[in-house]
Amino acid sequence: MVGHRGGLLGLAAVASAISIVSMLALAVSLSSCAGAPPSAIGAKAEPAEKSALAPAKPAAPTKAPAPAASMPAAKAEGAKDSKARAAAADIGDKAAPDFSLSEERAIASPVAGVSARSDSGSSPAQSGLKAGYSDDNEQFNYFVKFLDQYKGVPHYDLAIGERIAIKVVDSEGRGVANAEVDVKAEGKLLASGKTYADGSFYLYPLETGSAATEYLVEAAAPGVTARAKGLAFSAKLARGGPRSATIALGGPRAAPAPLPVDVLFVLDTTGSMGEEIERLRSTIEIISANITAIKPKPELRFGMVLYRDKDDEYVTKVVPFTSDLERFQKALDEANADGGGDEPEDLQSALRDAITSMKWNADGIRLGFIVTDASPHLDYGQEYTYAKAAREAKARAIKLFSIGAGGLPLEGEYPLRQIAQYTQGKYIFLTYGEKGESEGGKEGSVSHHTGSNFSTDKLEAIVIKFVRDEIARQSDKPLEVEEAYSEARRIEDESREDTLSKLFMQALHDLSDYSSLRLAPDAKLAVMPLAAAEGSAEGSAPAAAQAEYFGSQLSLAASKAKLFTIVERGNLQAILGELELQLSGLADEAQAAKAGKLLGADFLVTGTVFRGKERYELFLKLVRVETAEVLSATKARVDLKLGL
Repeated sequence: MVGHRGGLLGLAAVASAISIVSMLALAVSLSSCAGAPPSAIGAKAEPAEKSALAPAKPAAPTKAPAPAASMPAAKAEGAKDSKARAAAADIGDKAAPDFSLSEERAIASPVAGVSARSDSGSSPAQSGLKAGYSDDNEQFNYFVKFLDQYKGVPHYDLAIGERIAIKVVDSEGRGVANAEVDVKAEGKLLASGKTYADGSFYLYPLETGSAATEYLVEAAAPGVTARAKGLAFSAKLARGGPRSATIALGGPRAAPAPLPVDVLFVLDTTGSMGEEIERLRSTIEIISANITAIKPKPELRFGMVLYRDKDDEYVTKVVPFTSDLERFQKALDEANADGGGDEPEDLQSALRDAITSMKWNADGIRLGFIVTDASPHLDYGQEYTYAKAAREAKARAIKLFSIGAGGLPLEGEYPLRQIAQYTQGKYIFLTYGEKGESEGGKEGSVSHHTGSNFSTDKLEAIVIKFVRDEIARQSDKPLEVEEAYSEARRIEDESREDTLSKLFMQALHDLSDYSSLRLAPDAKLAVMPLAAAEGSAEGSAPAAAQAEYFGSQLSLAASKAKLFTIVERGNLQAILGELELQLSGLADEAQAAKAGKLLGADFLVTGTVFRGKERYELFLKLVRVETAEVLSATKARVDLKLGL
């Protein structure tokens, strides 16, 4: 039996509860293209890179026809009223928000011998709107494949197929929020913007339109223009080099006190959105209470941009940011679901107001949640597109999370995921009991093509979690992140080899999905022998023999997975002799990369086997040979009965 737990890794999920105690215990210690036409409505997506990272120019935008007329059936006004009443009746006493957050790992398409389990034995409450979420920056390669697979969906291009993650840290290695970053090449400014709360800034070379192969990255403390002479710290990056780089500033970071936190809801208020609006009304006090319970207390403000479509009562309605919860609640009480009925809706006008009309704080955290069950109109010829909104949000470090509600079709999922990924948010989708993929487009079904790489919880719990996570990034107390792993247990009606094959197939998919580099199907992969970790408990078989057995099963799984072109390693012993390496030396990425080059591989899977008293633990890594960097990692637990 194979299961999976934690994080956002995997194909078959193992349920796990993360108990993040009640509101009173939530204490986190704080330290201080304009108007380009839609593609497919247009332009062809970038092809997968054949080699490591050959510089490429983005495809030129082309004149696009209007979106296809075959849209999902029209939304019925008030279609969810009965569900809204049921949800509202199950809220409980808002005045006593004894609230806890829990996460449940979702189970994807059931496979024989694959099941879910919960270490805690708990299950999430069944009341309220349930939602799943996936992180398309974590599962970067999976997301790039999604974009390519569905590139025929009407959309605007955000050329993210090539990505370099830059992180700005202080003298103590802590992420610096709102640092100013400039990226230059050949004397020209190619990209600029602020860092997010964790100090990160993503560079997308294909977005710059430059064929440069080397970049100069300058970073400066918040409020200081990176170009200011003598105040910027810099680093040179090779376009074909490592997928991440760190720039250290010259002193400790200084977070404002209190920390400004702006939370904006971009809310579709057409007729079918009654349940979602009612849920937000019913839980906004809980959301506020859980965020403001953090010590020291952040300076929290809520705002809204309500939107519908042309010929409705209004296209957009802006509710400015306010720290007065009662004032915000009054505005929310006046937000009624009405109109619409002709999906899609005018999201792009709402995003224009969200980015350009809202008075966002300049030195804190800026978060937006887009809530809709409709795809956006891309046939209005608007100059301010959702792609332009995403680019401007990224430059200002505004993080946008997108929430797909019941009936959202693929034509809505695609742009919502683009927006969230580009601004380093997450795609959230309401769930109605489905376990695997969903095509959406009808009541009780939200389009999501995430495999099993998602977690589920109450919608408001997810909102609270994401806001708290951002605040915690400005704390000296590290975020508590649940460790992810796959697990295999012996069952009577399945052979040992079959169970291990499922485990390692899952682990290989994890390594591929979560690669920080786009992987082409013809990329050459070598599975290196696994090393036995020092200090393993004694077993019936020598540690080296056990590691060799698991390594052979991993190699067999890799040949079946068809994720890569497998490189034979028949001459590995000779190569190791030439490099004067032992098998144990392959656990070091730099040494393994040397062997990989001689094997003719682009990528390697390396790993270490540790034998504990109750199970084996395997730590696996995907290594890029050219740079010896780790692109992704995963962990597998194996029942002792599945060993030799």
